Formats: sequence, structure tokens, C-alpha cells
Amino acid sequence: MNKYLQIVVLQCGALYNNCECCRVKIDREGRMKKILITIFGLFFIFSLIIQAHAQKVKTVEGVQVVENPEKPEPPKDVPTRFKLVEDFKIGDSEVEEEMIAQVTSFVVDDKGSIYALDWKSNNVKVFDNNGTFVHTIGKQGQGPGELSFPSGILITTENELLVEDAGNRRLAYFTLEGEFLRNVSVADKTSLTNLVIDSKGNFLGRQFIIEEGDLFFEIRKFDKDLKNLFTIEKIPFNFRDPQKDKMNPFDFVQIYLFDKDDRIYYGNPKEYEIQIFNPEGTVTKKIVKKFKAEKITEEDIEKIMDRIPDMGFGVKNILEFPKQFPAYEAFSLDEQGRLFVRSFNKSGGKDEVFLDIFDTEGIYIVRFPTKASPRIWENNKMYAIEETDEGFQVIKRYTVTWEK
Repeated sequence: MNKYLQIVVLQCGALYNNCECCRVKIDREGRMKKILITIFGLFFIFSLIIQAHAQKVKTVEGVQVVENPEKPEPPKDVPTRFKLVEDFKIGDSEVEEEMIAQVTSFVVDDKGSIYALDWKSNNVKVFDNNGTFVHTIGKQGQGPGELSFPSGILITTENELLVEDAGNRRLAYFTLEGEFLRNVSVADKTSLTNLVIDSKGNFLGRQFIIEEGDLFFEIRKFDKDLKNLFTIEKIPFNFRDPQKDKMNPFDFVQIYLFDKDDRIYYGNPKEYEIQIFNPEGTVTKKIVKKFKAEKITEEDIEKIMDRIPDMGFGVKNILEFPKQFPAYEAFSLDEQGRLFVRSFNKSGGKDEVFLDIFDTEGIYIVRFPTKASPRIWENNKMYAIEETDEGFQVIKRYTVTWEK
């Protein structure tokens, strides 16, 4: 029995024993019955209070659902003290070739070298595991080894560097040393972007499709030759007339990744729910959390609009922001399988939001204030995109330590 409840029970017993009226009017059996009813009522109320802050794990139609409260309630003996120590940052050098104008994405190889995709400069800047600039890969253009509006980057299972060359509607392959290898056309796949790769070379990405005049996003898994295997989710895209219709920029936000076992973590942050699919595409688990949506201020809108390139066709003029942010911005996994969800909830510090951290079972264990947007976790290091006080984006590497 809970210690707090034991005290309540003892106080109830003392109340009955000290009441002269009760000793006269209620026999021993009746008195005990009333005490038991009182205890049961208090226990029921107290259990509801506890359950309001505790995790619930249930199975719904064969899918395990982990329900988490708004505030973390970690299990016993789980490390919850999370500490970051900055190792270095890259991208804000005064040397022009080392500057990163706008980070789209980046990857880290087995040696700890960082490959940063610079969207504005149409190239990839390479830094070694100490943060020292090494060389640049690619340049603006349409020829072999040239890029136009590159949107994503990854390292393949063959240890090649793949760059999504969106403007040229192709995938560009390079060696890690920067030698151009080949281009693969994706002209037959409308706006295929945001590719991630599993241990077998299969891809997961987002693609536009048109069915009977209607537009949809589809989150699809492809094999290594980009043949469609299955669809994770199909999302209507209700935008037909640029002169009349407006777009919610957060409708473009869907987050997905592979874990070390090639399972798929997928989330559409309209709700605080992250689904886990097995490699064959079946949902096996859902991690759910209660949350309070953060209001969008005019200052928030100004900051977001400043980061959006116009690209020459007035994209900023067709955006319409909702009153509240979605449930979260992004998520990532560390080597142990802990889940890190970057929320939109402001912590109170300048440009800081809360990072929600879940253990390997999906239990919410701690909330951590940070400016960083974690992307990669390797060898007890966290690699993140962060904005400086001057408003420039940089990549930072931190050493990560955990304590109970």
C-alpha cells in the first residue's frame, strides 16, 4: 500500500475510534464496514490521481500502444539526467569556402566526417571528425557532378554519397572523396524527396501523386532500384488554385526514419503519435503523448518566413499559418534506441524549446530545454543544427552523457 494512503487510512481509523456518537450508534461490524467503504473510496480516488500522470500500455487490434502523460513520469532505475558538452561547431567561419549559407541536411560517415548539404550554394561541404574543413563536393549547374536546388543527402550501403538533385530531377552519386560517379533520373517520380535508407539499401521517401485530378502526398518504401514496395500513408493535398487557395506550411511536415533493425518510425505531427512499422510495412507499435499545443505568434511567423526561399514564384504569398504549432517538429533515435522528439513548446530561454525524451520502450522519461535540433546520434555524440544569436544556422557536435 502506498505510504501516503497508509497515513490517510490511519487518520480515518482514528476519526472513527474517537467519535463517541459512532461507538454508541454503530456496532463493531458496521463500523468496520464503513471504514472499509471509506478506504476503498480513497484508494479509488488516489489511483485515479496516479493514473492521470502514469503511462499506460495496452494492445489495440494487435498493436501495442504506449500512452504517455503530458509531464514525464520515468520508471525506476532509468537514467534521466541528460548532459550535453559542445565539442565544436561548423558553418560560421569567416573563410568563405567553409561557410554554410543554408543547411538542408547532413550525414556523418564511419570516421566521424561530416557532409553538410548547402542548399543555397548548391554543394556539399566536408569536414573531418575534428570539425576542420576538408573540401567541397559539387557546384551549381546541370552537368555531371553539378547540382540545382539539392534537397537531401545520405550515405548508401555501398559507401557512396547520394545527393537529391531536385532541380535537375535526379539523384547524383559521388565517392566520399568527392569524385562524381553517376546520375539516376527520377523524372518519372513526381517530386520524390526526403529519402532515408535502411541497412539493405531500401529507401523511404515522400512523393507527390495525382489521382483523378486530386493531389496526394505518399510516404513510400522503395527497393534499391526505386521500385515501389508499399505505402505508409497517403495524405490529401488540398491546393488547386494559387490565386485563391492558401497552404498551411506544416502540412508538408511528415517525419520518418529507419532504426538499426530496419523498422520504420513514422509521424504526422498533427497528433502526438509516432507509429512503428516492421520492415514489411505492418504497424506493430504506437507511442502516444498528451500535449498542450503552443500558440504561433507574429514573431514566430516572421522567423519562419525569413527562412523560406521564394524561389521566384511567390511561395511566401500563398502560405497561411494556423493558430497553433503542430505536436512536434522532428524526432531522432540514438544508438540505444531512445527516442528524442523536438517539440514546439518554448522553455522560456531565448530560442529554446523542449526536447521530449523516451526510453527504448517508448516511456516518456525526461524533458530537456535546448536550442539544438538533433539529427544524428553516434558513438555518444549528438550532431545537431542550431541557430546562432545572429540568426545563422550551424552544425554542432556534442558529447552526450547520461546519469540516473
